[in-house]
Amino acid sequence: MEQVLAVVLVATCVVLTVAFLACLRGIAELRLRLTGRGMDPSAQLIIGRKLPESLVGLIPDATQDTLVLFMSSTCGTCHGLAASLGEFSGRQTVAIIAGDSASDLLTTLPPHVAAFDGEQAKAVDADLPMALFPTVLLQRDGFLVAYASGSDADSAADLEVLWEQRLDVPEGMSA
Repeated sequence: MEQVLAVVLVATCVVLTVAFLACLRGIAELRLRLTGRGMDPSAQLIIGRKLPESLVGLIPDATQDTLVLFMSSTCGTCHGLAASLGEFSGRQTVAIIAGDSASDLLTTLPPHVAAFDGEQAKAVDADLPMALFPTVLLQRDGFLVAYASGSDADSAADLEVLWEQRLDVPEGMSA
């Protein structure tokens, strides 16, 4: 009886150790994903980096300051943010929508927002994957000027703060 109890105790300890190590690995992977460390450098959001052509090609006039929103069709915060984009009608705005059921999110977006889903969104995601939704980039001339993600990009007020981070460029000069 004691041998059976010892075997059960050892087996339980092994199972708990494996479960604990699996949890630690999951936490480490999450931290790496959220901080960007351990990612391919070409996929990191670094101020001043050139954005991939698959994204820049979707922007109607890439020489102008543009808010580029990355949204997911399954993100409730993204649906609320989409409804508040009417306040940005005077600004060039592009939305990249990930997910299979993007139709609800597309109908929520105001008409001035150029929205892309399906294959175009998948091509952008392959070149510049997002770890968190919503993520908003401010771009000029195809370069990343500023960005915000998650709780820093979930309202019109947050987007206004992001918009104010752009630098004025004297007329006749390019960024």
